[in-house]
Amino acid sequence: MHRPNLHSLRFVGSMLLLLALLLAGGAHADYLGGITFDHDVPSYLPHDQRVYISIDYKIDDPGGGRIFARPYANGSLAPSYVASGAAVLAQGTGTTEQWFAITSGEITIDEIRIRLVSPDQTETWLEFFVPVTFVYGPHGVFDIQPNHREYSYLKHGMTFEVDFSYAVDAPSCRIFARPWNGSHLEPGYGASGSALLPPSGTYSQYFSFDADGDMSHIRFQVKSADQSELYAEFFVPFDLHWREIGIYDISFDHDDLTSLHNQQNVVASYTVDHDEPNGLYTWAWTMLEGSVAPGTVYQPSPLLPPGPTTVSRYTRIQYATSWSDAIHLVVGLPGDRHLEIDAPLLVHFGPHALPDVRFEPAPPAMLSYGERLEMEFDYATDEAAGVRIFGRAAFDQVGLFGMTSAGSPLYPAPSGVGHFWMYYASPTEANSIAFVVTNDDQSEQLFQWFEPGQFIWAESATITAAEAVAAATALGSCYPNPFNPTTTIPVTLARETEVRLAIYDLRGRLVRELHDGVMAAGRHAVPFDGSGLTSGVYLCRLESPAGARTQRLTLLK
Repeated sequence: MHRPNLHSLRFVGSMLLLLALLLAGGAHADYLGGITFDHDVPSYLPHDQRVYISIDYKIDDPGGGRIFARPYANGSLAPSYVASGAAVLAQGTGTTEQWFAITSGEITIDEIRIRLVSPDQTETWLEFFVPVTFVYGPHGVFDIQPNHREYSYLKHGMTFEVDFSYAVDAPSCRIFARPWNGSHLEPGYGASGSALLPPSGTYSQYFSFDADGDMSHIRFQVKSADQSELYAEFFVPFDLHWREIGIYDISFDHDDLTSLHNQQNVVASYTVDHDEPNGLYTWAWTMLEGSVAPGTVYQPSPLLPPGPTTVSRYTRIQYATSWSDAIHLVVGLPGDRHLEIDAPLLVHFGPHALPDVRFEPAPPAMLSYGERLEMEFDYATDEAAGVRIFGRAAFDQVGLFGMTSAGSPLYPAPSGVGHFWMYYASPTEANSIAFVVTNDDQSEQLFQWFEPGQFIWAESATITAAEAVAAATALGSCYPNPFNPTTTIPVTLARETEVRLAIYDLRGRLVRELHDGVMAAGRHAVPFDGSGLTSGVYLCRLESPAGARTQRLTLLK
């Protein structure tokens, strides 16, 4: 049975704040990028459990270089860490692997410092910090593998099962996984007990509901053999529901935040499970702010027999230039909807589109001055005479000037593959790349698209690593997300400072101001209650002297 990971290992878009610098070295054409981890973020890890980090690189120096990754907690190297060394890597491009672990104490790793240094380690050529959350302690539950995808609606009686690894600082233990809904244990469930377990290994738990039930997190409790002592408790975000009819294991053929042409479909694949003897139909529709998006077309449905049936259904916005913020899945009969749910997916439809963009180096990435960011993209257009396509770095959807870049050939209609490159020779931090599609003589801008990706160009400076971390202001990943109706917004400040935290709709209108004034240093959990708002996508924006950070929130009712 396929058991998907809880989260993707690659961190792209607004999940990352990269704080970068280049220390005391000569000019190099280097980069560090494509950072991935072998554990989900967040993870709850036991002492000595290694986190492996994969890093793409380019080294310009003929003598090669070394790459180190080190764990940071509260602005300093984490106490009691152990880590891999770094062999000299030859000049050129490649991928290297680093690891670290914490051997004692209860420590939350909130950043990973990644450095490219000279072979003798006397010069630092590139250095930046990647925000993470790895919680270390004497007990851990990790590598969690569910048997159903998140956002599923399981049929009454269906079992949700989670496999996981664990380790405890005790001769034995018992581990229980239970459905948690916001602030309480969801009543009415049936669940497995726990055998007496050795200090480490793999295990499985399951639970189900025979009536309607909802879950926002999986609660893990690690207890002593006689259950008199609670060793540890972990809450893992996971949106799941039980209903009389099932719609589950939903997947799409396009990623979240995608640009599609009006003739390109979003295909939803999922399983429908029902007991209606005469059969039911199922459809998929594009949605915007709680209503069917104007111009939506969708695939007709055959009659589905009772029992589980895996189906694929397409939908698109064919007659308008518009966003869709969710795919609405319906099971029922014409005029009689038995079950309908919204699965979050942000897609833009129009007569011009860039449906797939690839970067080298892959984000998150730091590049030295003059180092090219190469990009390749698929395009589709209704402009019969062809189009030209240009890119530039952008921060919070504001284009950044000062780059050197390629020109654009005339790309023929209706579709094809394009290429572009750019670089900066002054300090530049981008959280997206802005693509502009124009007509042949560039007299008309036909389309603009912001492709998420964190990129930094930097050169030598006298800022120390400690000073760089102290300047960090981070907007963490809101949880749960999607939410209904409440979510928590994590904010981390290295020092007391003025901040403004507010919620906006997709048109940029202020919805709710959550904070405007001085906020103390440290970690904050800011609650947001979406009661009274319609389902849809909202933007959470944190503004401070260090800059602005934005994150997308999806309210599903």
